[in-house]
Amino acid sequence: MKTPPVARTVPPGTYTVKSLIKALRIVELLSDGDQDTYTLTELSRGLHLHVSTVHRLLVNLLRQGFVEMDPVTGGYRLGFRVLRMGLKVLDRLDFRRVADPLLQQLNRATEESVHLAIFHGERAISIEKFGTPQPVGLTAPLGGVLPLHCTGVGKMLLAYQDDELVKRVAEASGLQRYTGRTITTLPQLRKELARIREEGYSVDNEEAMDGLRCVAAPIFDHTGKVVAAFSVAGPATRVTPARVPELARLVSETSREISYRLGFNAPRPAPKPATQDRVAE
Repeated sequence: MKTPPVARTVPPGTYTVKSLIKALRIVELLSDGDQDTYTLTELSRGLHLHVSTVHRLLVNLLRQGFVEMDPVTGGYRLGFRVLRMGLKVLDRLDFRRVADPLLQQLNRATEESVHLAIFHGERAISIEKFGTPQPVGLTAPLGGVLPLHCTGVGKMLLAYQDDELVKRVAEASGLQRYTGRTITTLPQLRKELARIREEGYSVDNEEAMDGLRCVAAPIFDHTGKVVAAFSVAGPATRVTPARVPELARLVSETSREISYRLGFNAPRPAPKPATQDRVAE
């Protein structure tokens, strides 16, 4: 007997598997929640399910790789299997199909690493990278979480969020200091984001890592929403203050071309020409 095909539209209540729905609710909470990990009790309370029910479902989610346990805290978080599935979904997103050839062109023109990131769950997530032929370059793992307040793509993505969200991010992260150049106060961050919106590009001037500098730009979709940001990154010995103006021009041109191909035609002020003074030695 053949299994009937799954209908594209299923009437409510048809073929409902309650345990599956509950398991998916766990995955959804771990994905959308504002904590890195959740304890069994927190999941039980958040989902209004009995502790024994949540535990039984977690055992199966752990076994299948959808959830993993933090060995230090004992809390639960999404597993890498979910990440792999998410990256496959990203492969099908239109903006990546449009952006990738132009980012590869930028990669060849600069001979520096090019990274693409999206804003998701109040975090910047790396979803694409093109390496450098140079002997020393930047390697950032796909799916890695990037700080919003001190990376080129992070600041660019944050610049187009509302101020309430910026404040919430600052409070959640505490604006952790990574180097002596890291922005660590909300007024400084707001000033930097305003400058980014005005100039049309952002610069990570060794703010996330000593010896690393990058220049980033946004990608707008047809509605004018920033759907992603990308950066050219490399050692500060190659990405020097003198080179920043040229990289700013290149990322801005690439940003306009990708956004145009995504249907973004709204008039936007041309980015201000970058100067060497934009990056202090």
